[in-house]
Amino acid sequence: MLKPTDLFQYQRKAVIHQLTYDKSMLWLGCGLGKTPVTLTTIEHRKRAGQLQKVLVFGPLRVIHAVWEREARKWEHTKHLTFSVIHGNEKKRLRQLFANVDVYLCNYENMAWLSGVLDHYFIQQGKPLPFQMVVYDEVTRVKNSTSQRIKGGWRYYDKGKTTERRERILGWRKMIPHIPYTTGLTGTPSSNGYIDLHGQYLVIDGGERLGEYKTHYENSYFETGYDGWTKTIIPFYKELIEQKIQDITIKMDSEDYLTLPPLKVNDIYVNLPTKVKKQYKEVEREMFTVLDNGTEIELFNRASVSNKCLQFANGSPYNEPMKPEWTALHDEKLQVLDSIIEEAQGKTILLGYSFKSDAERIMKRYKKLKPVNLTKTPAKDLKKVIDSGNKGHIKLMIGHPASLGHGIDGLNDFCHIIVWFGLPWSLELFEQMNGRIASGQRFKQSVTMHRILCNNTVDLAVLDALERKNSDQKGLKEAIQRYRAAC
Repeated sequence: MLKPTDLFQYQRKAVIHQLTYDKSMLWLGCGLGKTPVTLTTIEHRKRAGQLQKVLVFGPLRVIHAVWEREARKWEHTKHLTFSVIHGNEKKRLRQLFANVDVYLCNYENMAWLSGVLDHYFIQQGKPLPFQMVVYDEVTRVKNSTSQRIKGGWRYYDKGKTTERRERILGWRKMIPHIPYTTGLTGTPSSNGYIDLHGQYLVIDGGERLGEYKTHYENSYFETGYDGWTKTIIPFYKELIEQKIQDITIKMDSEDYLTLPPLKVNDIYVNLPTKVKKQYKEVEREMFTVLDNGTEIELFNRASVSNKCLQFANGSPYNEPMKPEWTALHDEKLQVLDSIIEEAQGKTILLGYSFKSDAERIMKRYKKLKPVNLTKTPAKDLKKVIDSGNKGHIKLMIGHPASLGHGIDGLNDFCHIIVWFGLPWSLELFEQMNGRIASGQRFKQSVTMHRILCNNTVDLAVLDALERKNSDQKGLKEAIQRYRAAC
């Protein structure tokens, strides 16, 4: 069992930062141990009598599979008790009123929890049952105008002439009642500075970046000719950085870990001539007819890029929001054949973009008994990881939205990652890569294969990821400079 003295020096620095600032933000790269750091902080504050109970918000897989398991590894946190607030409403209420140290709640239940806390505590003049809130993957609240933060109305249709509505209370009302808050993330600004407002609002109630997103945008950004695009005014980048630098600590994995070399192998394929013609029609005219007679029609430009990505992968959906799809080509699957053969039995982690991709992959490699981690319940993940450690799993697949968090231990046995289709989100891209390309004990080199289709939107996604990465890196480095100057 690990002891407090087993914490790395940089982790102790992060603990001191959280203890120094009642409102804190940790930008820690994947593998640096955000969870043990925060658990240590919680235990310190409990022993000092500053708090009794803590609420942790996180993605569903994280609250089910990470926090309690991590606490059991450490001598100073093994005694902490946990309650996961999830399930039907009766079950959630029972879990909320359980007598434990740490309550774990997924972000999707944030608005519901706001209403319950307001009813049972705020309106009764009682303090909240927890004195600290942890926002694990705080980017989930980057939109400060969302219903879970701001609140709003939920409408229900009842006949043709009457309409019923229900008031949804946002988490914003709870923020002033929480003495200690901390945010955890490795990708704070995957889409630029615009993402920061909601993240800091839940931490400091708007003290640094203001209470309202519209004021934030109007103060620091200029609107493009289309009326929607927001671009940071160059001079104000430094002003934002100055405002948040005091409570923000930034650490990148490569600065603190001896990471193995990462080999990136971009493999390009070409669309078959007939499919290429159909692809161009979709891209240009938003309409095409497949060989089997299926008509594919799109109604807005946003759906065009997704449809083009589906064509590049080989299996576009016939109609929006419906599960039927048509297999057009196997170009990427043939590349995957070669990658699997070259792996010689070593475990491969593959990221897919669409369910049609997953269905084709699971069917094509049925003899390998592949595991779809996205469809694996959180309670069964440990069994899957144990099986992988024993060499029983050759191919694991999953959507990056579900693989970015809550799946630890892959880097012990998996050193090959394949992108069948890249995501637009830098956060999803980096978090999934981090499942195998980080970790204290990780020493083997990692190979990342990215299967890309020439002359398609695939290349635009790759370019967007690289551009966003540059923006985020610049912000992180700026925070580091300002902290060093203090």
